[in-house]
Amino acid sequence: MTNYQNLVNGKWKSSENEIAIYSPINQEKLGTVPAMSQAEVDETMKAARAALPAWRDLAPVERAAYLHKAADILERDKEKIGTILAKEVAKGIKAAIGEVVRTADLIRFAAEEGLRITGQAMEGGGFEAASKNKLAVVRREPVGVVLAIAPFNYPVNLSGSKIAPALIAGNVVLFKPPTQGSISGLLLAKAFDEAGIP
Repeated sequence: MTNYQNLVNGKWKSSENEIAIYSPINQEKLGTVPAMSQAEVDETMKAARAALPAWRDLAPVERAAYLHKAADILERDKEKIGTILAKEVAKGIKAAIGEVVRTADLIRFAAEEGLRITGQAMEGGGFEAASKNKLAVVRREPVGVVLAIAPFNYPVNLSGSKIAPALIAGNVVLFKPPTQGSISGLLLAKAFDEAGIP
C-alpha cells in the first residue's frame, strides 16, 4: 500500500489529513491520498497564478512537446496505471489499459490541434458600414488558471480531456481527481510531471 502525494508547484506533498482508497471489487486498501485543507488549496491557487506567465509565454510548439512527452510516458506505463485503474473503479483490465492508451492519443491530438489554433482578421464592413475600411485582429489568449474536475467512471481519460487542451492553450491547471479514481488521477499527474511540465 502506498501513501500517495499531490503535485503542487513541481513538488510532491502530503497533507495532514488523508483519504483511504479501497477497491469496490474486494475492499482491498489500495493506498491513501492527501485531503487538502483550505489553506493548502489557497497555497496551490497562489502557486498556479504565479506559474501562469512563464507557461503562457512558451511557444505553442514548446507546450506541445511537453504534451507529447507526457503521452509517451502514459503509453509506456499503461499496464501499471491500467492495473490500478481497474482495481480502483472496478473496470476490466483490458478496458482500463485501453483508457490509458486512449488518453495518450487524446493528449497527442490536443497537442497537434493546439498548434493549429490561430487568430483571425475581420473586415470591419461585416458589422458596420462605416467601418468598411477598418480591420480587426483577433488573437487567442489563455484564460488563466483552469480547474479540472473529473468524474470517477473514466478517471484518467476524462481528466486528460480537460488538462491537455487547457495546457496547450497556455493555461495553468489545478486538477481535482475524483475521490474514487484519485490514485489513477495522481498517476496521470505523475506522467505530466515526469514529462517536465513546470
